[in-house]
Amino acid sequence: MAENTVVKDQLTDAMVEAGAELTRKLDEAGLLTNAALWLFVPEINEWRLLFASPEVSAQGPRQVYEQIRLALEQLRDKASAAPLSVIGLLDQDAELVKLLKTAIRTGSGIDRIRFSKNVINGHFIEDALIYRVA
Repeated sequence: MAENTVVKDQLTDAMVEAGAELTRKLDEAGLLTNAALWLFVPEINEWRLLFASPEVSAQGPRQVYEQIRLALEQLRDKASAAPLSVIGLLDQDAELVKLLKTAIRTGSGIDRIRFSKNVINGHFIEDALIYRVA
């Protein structure tokens, strides 16, 4: 009898460091981020680096992605661990952000909180590494 096993992609140290550095660069550039985190998306077996910002609805996602692209250029080689293709944007009022705020508040700094196999208000979060939920 054959079994199907899905091997979860690992969140590497390089990815963790790149996400923290990118968050720092966005802070320096003046982009307000209410949430910054790596989130594992089990449906596609991939990690996504997510940023929530009021600027997504104020300026539009294209402008915010451009700010992220410029910050990635400054990271040089480190940017390869967090390419633009794995970065997603959320509005500051997105459901995920609201859920995380009920469980975690980090303030405006950059933390590294691992949040695995947790349920918040009935929503299961497989795995996340949270830099900020403010």
